Amino acid sequence: MVSGVKLILSHFLPLFVHFLVKRRRQSFIRACSDPKKTQEDLKKGLEIFCKSPFPESPTEYKDYIGAKELTRERVKFFETTSGSSGPKKEIPYTPSLLKSFENMFLLWVDDLMNHSGLRFKSGKFFMSISPTIGEKKVDDRKYLSPMLNFILSPFLVSNPNHHISQNGDEFLLKISKELVHSPKLEIISVWSPTYLLSLLEFIDTHRKELGLTDLDFKDIWPQLKLISCWTHAQAKIPASKIKSYFPDVMIQGKGLLMTEAPVTIPWSEAKGFVPLLTETLIEFWDGEKILGLHEGVLGKTYSLLISQFNGLLRYNTHDKVKVTGYYYKTPLLEFMGREGRCTDLAGEKFSEELLRDLFKEDTGTFFLVPDQREELPRYFILTDKMLPFEEKLRTIYHYHLARELNQLKPIVIKITNNPMKIYFEFCQSKGMILGDIKERILFSELDDANKFLEWIDKENLPSNQYP
Repeated sequence: MVSGVKLILSHFLPLFVHFLVKRRRQSFIRACSDPKKTQEDLKKGLEIFCKSPFPESPTEYKDYIGAKELTRERVKFFETTSGSSGPKKEIPYTPSLLKSFENMFLLWVDDLMNHSGLRFKSGKFFMSISPTIGEKKVDDRKYLSPMLNFILSPFLVSNPNHHISQNGDEFLLKISKELVHSPKLEIISVWSPTYLLSLLEFIDTHRKELGLTDLDFKDIWPQLKLISCWTHAQAKIPASKIKSYFPDVMIQGKGLLMTEAPVTIPWSEAKGFVPLLTETLIEFWDGEKILGLHEGVLGKTYSLLISQFNGLLRYNTHDKVKVTGYYYKTPLLEFMGREGRCTDLAGEKFSEELLRDLFKEDTGTFFLVPDQREELPRYFILTDKMLPFEEKLRTIYHYHLARELNQLKPIVIKITNNPMKIYFEFCQSKGMILGDIKERILFSELDDANKFLEWIDKENLPSNQYP
C-alpha cells in the first residue's frame, strides 16, 4: 500500500504539490501586496506567544543567555548554529518555527515545479546531506514533518540513514556511489556551492572505485535541470565554477535561511528574493533606528533584524541585506555578507565586502589569513590560482602605506589545487559538519586564523613570497 502511494506521487508530483500549496501561495502573494499590515498582524501574534515585550533596540544572543523560557510554546529541541563566523549558539525550536521552515520549503518546491518554466519528469533530487561520522547521527530532514518526509522519500536519490561513516572520505564515497547511479536526477539542492564542488572533485578522483571510465557529468546526469545553492556574496565565485561544469543547467540562488529563522525565498515571478513576511518579522537597522520591512529603500543596505515564535525578538543577525527591487509592495532582499568581519593588522581594515569587490573580476579561489606569529605581521594567501594579489591589495591606501613603512611584511602565497578542500577539512577538524560550513574568504578572528595557518603548514605546499 505504501509503495503504491509513493508510485502515484512520483507520477503526479507537480500536480500534487500544486494542490498542497495552492492556498499558501495565494495567501503569500496577497501578503506581498500589503507588507505593512502583514507584518503588523504577525507582530501581534508574536506578542501573544513570546514572554518578553518587544525591545526598543536590536538584541544580541547574549541577551537571551540564562533566560529559562522565551516563549509560551513548547521547545521541541535546541539547534546549534554552525560557529563558522562566531561563537556557537543554542537556538530553541518550537512547533511554529518548524512550521515556518516547512512552509518555506513547500512554497519553494511549488514555485520550482509549477512556475519556474522548467519541466520535471522524475522529480528525483539530491538534498544537501550532513555526514554521520562514527556515533554522531545528523539528519537534515528533522526540520520537516513526518508527512512531508513521507512525500519526499520516493524522490530522494540519497538516504541519510545509509551514510554512517568513520571519516569524511568514506562519507563522500557512499554519497558518490548513490549519485553516479542516479541517471534520472533532475534537481541538486545544496547550501554551499563548494560542498558540491568538493563532491564533484571526489567523483573525479575516484572514478575507478565508482565504476566510471570517462568523466562527463552531463552523461552521468543527462536529465539534470536545476542546481540550487548560494550564489551571492562570497559564494559567487564557486557558484560560477559550478555553472562551468553545467552550462545548460539552471543555477538558482538560495534564499537567506539561517538557524534562527527563514528570511527570504527565490521567487520566479519576482526574479529575486522575496522576504517570508508571513513567517518571520523582518526589520532593518540603519545604525540609528529600526525600520519596518515596508520602509526599505531601493539600493540601500541594512543590518537585518528578525523576530520569531521561538522568543528571539528584534534579534540582530549581523547579516547585511540590500533592497534590489520590489515584488508588489514588498522589498526584494539580496544577502550582501556578514557585518563586522574585518582585519586590521596595521590600519588596512580588510573586510569581506571590500575583498570581494576588489577581486570580483577574478575566477580564482582564495583565503586571506592574517598572521601575527612573527614580530612583524603579514598576510598569508591560500589559493588555487596566482592572481595579482599584492598589486590589487596595494590599491587600498592604508595597506599600501603599511607596506611602504614596513609595518607589514610581504604576503606569502601558498598554492594548492583545492584550497576549499583544505578549508573544509580544517572546519571538520573543529567538529563542524559539512552542511553547516559557511563560505568565507577572510579569517577575521585571529585565534581561528592561527589555527588555520597551522593546518596549512601541515600540507607542506609550495610558497612564493612577493619581494
